[in-house]
This record gives sequence, structure tokens and C-alpha cells, in this order.
Amino acid sequence: MLPLLTPGFVLTYDMVFVPRPRLTKALLGISGTLPRSVPTAGVVALTSRVLTGEVVQKLALLGIILAGAVGAARLVRGARPVARIGAGLLYVWTPMMYERLLLGQWAFLLGYALLPFAVSAALAFREGRPGGAWRLALALAATMAASPYTGLFGAAIAAAVALWPRGATPGLARRAVALAGVAVLMNLPWAVPALLHPAVPDRPAVAVEAFQARSDSPLGAVGSVLTLGGLWRPDLAPPGRETVAWIPAFVVIAGIGVLGFRGLRRRWPAGATDGLVAVAVLGVFLAVASSVPALRAAPLFLVRHVPGGGVFRDAQKFIAPAILLLAVAFGHGLERLHPPEGSRGVEARFALLALLPVALAPTLAWAAGGELFTASYPASWARAERIMAADPAPGAVLLLPWHAYVPLSWNRSRPVLQPGADYFSRRSVADGSLVVGPFVLPAEDPWARLAAPSVQGSGSLSPRLGRIGIRYVVLLKEADWRSFRSRIDGRPILETTELSLYRGPPRSRTPRLDEVPAAPVVAADAVTAAFLVIAAVGAVRARRRAGAAS
Repeated sequence: MLPLLTPGFVLTYDMVFVPRPRLTKALLGISGTLPRSVPTAGVVALTSRVLTGEVVQKLALLGIILAGAVGAARLVRGARPVARIGAGLLYVWTPMMYERLLLGQWAFLLGYALLPFAVSAALAFREGRPGGAWRLALALAATMAASPYTGLFGAAIAAAVALWPRGATPGLARRAVALAGVAVLMNLPWAVPALLHPAVPDRPAVAVEAFQARSDSPLGAVGSVLTLGGLWRPDLAPPGRETVAWIPAFVVIAGIGVLGFRGLRRRWPAGATDGLVAVAVLGVFLAVASSVPALRAAPLFLVRHVPGGGVFRDAQKFIAPAILLLAVAFGHGLERLHPPEGSRGVEARFALLALLPVALAPTLAWAAGGELFTASYPASWARAERIMAADPAPGAVLLLPWHAYVPLSWNRSRPVLQPGADYFSRRSVADGSLVVGPFVLPAEDPWARLAAPSVQGSGSLSPRLGRIGIRYVVLLKEADWRSFRSRIDGRPILETTELSLYRGPPRSRTPRLDEVPAAPVVAADAVTAAFLVIAAVGAVRARRRAGAAS
């Protein structure tokens, strides 16, 4: 990550950070779109007001690697440092990490990095350690705050590790009820708006097929997933993944993991390992099901009929529990192979074994081999923001060209999700339809759907702006921008090499749009916040009591 500590922002596909994100009710999920970034976007917006968006992004990227490695290493109990290093390195050095970083899915990866801490807290809860329940609540809150996806993963893994029955399990029902309550409370901030959101256009079968795992290796789609890759964008796979050069290293890693599984079962509480295995197996099934015609009915049913089932469409994400299981087993395998007394030569050989995960994606080094880099927003963006912010007239800003992802020349033409929606303080209207190869998923934002016929039509666009609630138009001089410029009447009020800013009619009609009701969302957030404070106080008190007793 060292190259990314230079000044500027890392802007790649879904990874969008801006200097000062706008604070709106949409950050709470009170909008007409699904709460995919609740509460993540709100946390980023608030912390950016204190640290700036640039610093927040760098801390998040460093946190993905450091937290993931340390968390996985801590799960290798009673082991030598070399065994813990091997486990931590394997957890964060995988083809999936490379692919998701390039795709810009930093929030999911940050939640992924926090999953080992949820497992650690679940083990403490299962073993009845002082403050275990409070620790588990805080760990689940952390995984949820990073991403709704990992909020679900964290709850599922924690429940399996803490509750999987093995022999006599007194108090199981009581612990199950307590854990279920904690998991529900911690996930309320995104679950409530997800359940209440107005109907949005969706094409479940198309979504499942568009985001199914795909082959990024010689092993096919299923083999690619089982070897920790298989993103739906195989063009983002690590260089060399299409060869067989990395396969011997994976075979050795898997072999050491199988060898270490016995040590894992011996050092973890009875039943905890079985719970993690069960979730890992289920995750692998969900990851490969959409790629196997005979199994595709399962993810289709979940996406169509389960509330919030859209989380099941991006298949590869579900291998996260399996990667965690393999990493911890790999660490215990290194511990088991290590002789009781080792010479310097033995230590050197085991150090090389611990570094073996690097062979799975060697170009992950140095910010994905230079594929990730920093760039700075042009000064013209700040000038446009000042002009629009000083205008008291209502109305949104229309962002053109009309593409969800824009290749910005000042960002080395790397496509990125329209940054103007976060950068400008006015409500932005931008294309939200998602194009994945031959598949097109409609936009969720009702204002974007309202504007789409006018923007995608022909003839002058200017007379229609007031009718769809548009006060300003920001035309970025990227991609096919010239085709839009010819449709906008008048002279821009700001003209630079990067953008043109146009002002529309002063009396723009704000359209009435369906959105989530505010009261239940605010109430859910208040309940979660109150319980989070109680959990933090409980954890501190339990730790003090344990320290006093020792």
C-alpha cells in the first residue's frame, strides 16, 4: 500500500472518496435506493469532516491489510510467530483481494478484514469469558459498519462458531437468543431501510447471471472459486492467474491446511471449528451455485423471494468464510510441521513456507503492481462546487455524460463510479444503470429514472431541465461528452479543460419521489446507537473486573 500514501485519492470503479462528502438523509438510508452503503457512507462522511476524505481513504486501505492480517493471526492459538504470520498473510494475500481492490470494493474488504475479530469474540462468548457478549456486540457492529454484506457474514459466522452444538451444551438456547438479538440490533441501520424501501426496477435472473463467478484461471469457474478467485470480472484477475505457475503453491498451502485442521479442532472449543466449517461450506456453495446450471435455482430463489435477497447476486463474496478457515488451518499446519527445536536453517525454511501465499498473487505487491494509484481532483471541480453552493435556488445538478462509470483523463482514464454525486453538495442526478457485458440492470434512483428519457432522447435538453427538477448541469469533458454539449443551449457559466457548468431555469420543480419513511429508520438507528453505547460500557467494565481479579 506504500505508493497509495502519496497525496491524492485512489479512484477505481466503485472506490469513490471526495474531500468533503455531503451530509444528507440518504446516508441513513432515507431515500428511494437500496441502502447498499449504509452506514458506511455516513461514517466516511462524518470522519472526513474531521480528517479529510483523503486521510480517511488511506486509513481504510491500510486497515484492510493490517486488520485482516492481525485478526487472522490471532486466531492461531498458542502458535509460533511464523505460524501466525502465515495465517495472517494468507488471509489478506489472495486473488480475491487483488480483484476486489481493483474493482474498488474497499468497504466489503474492510468488513472482510474485521471478520476474524467477530470469530475471536464469538469464541470468547462460547467459552463464557468475562465480557464475551459485549465484545461480540462490538465486533458485529464493526463488521456491519463496514458493509451490509459483511454484517450478514459476521452474524452468520459468529452464530455458527458460538452456538454449533458439540456434546452437552447447557444454556445453548439462552445463548442463541442472546446472540440473535445482538445480531439483529447491530444490523438494524441497513436492514430497516432495506425492508421499507419502495419498489425499484429489478431483473433478478439477469443480476444473478451478470454477477456469477467466472473462470479467471485454467481450472474453470468452480476451480477458480475454490482457489480463492473467480470474480465476475475475470479481466481484473492478477497477472499470471491464467497460467499454471501458481497452482503448485496453492496445492502446498491446501495440504498444510488439511494437516493443520486437527490442530485447529484441538485448540478451539468443541463445536466451534465445526460451525466455521459449516458456514464455509455453505459459502462455497453459494459462490459456485450460479455458475453451475443444476444449482442456479438456489441463488435465483434467494434473490427473488428473500427480503434483501439482492446480496446473494454477487457470488464470489461468499468464499470469505472459506478463506478464513483455510488461513487459520494453514497457520496451525505450519505449527504442526515445525519441529520442537529448530536451527536457523529450519527457521528459514518455515519462514519461506509462511510467505508462500505471496505466490498466489505476487503482483498484489506495490499497490497491485502499480494498478492502484493516486490522483487529485482538478481545481475546476472546487470552483463549480462554490458556484452551485452559493446559489439559494432549489434544484438538482445533472451529471453528464450519462454513464454510471466515467473514464476520467486526470485519473489515467480509469473508469470510476460518477464522483460528482459525492463531490457536489447539491443533490445529484446521474445514470445509475449498471452494464455488465451484455447485461443491463436498471437504475435504482427514482430521480435518475425520471430524467433518463429526457437525457437519452434527442433534441435540445435545456427546455426539459426545469420539468425534471434540474438547476445545474455539470458536463465532464470525458468519453462522449460532445454529443451532450450540442444538446445544451446557451453558454456555460464556467468553462475549463475538465468540465463545463451550465445554469438552468431559476424555478425548477422538485419532483415527488418515493422514499423510505424517516421515522422508523431514525428509531432503528437510535436503538442500535444506544445498545452500542451499552455494549462499549459493558466491555470496559468486564475488562476492568478481569484485570482486578488477576
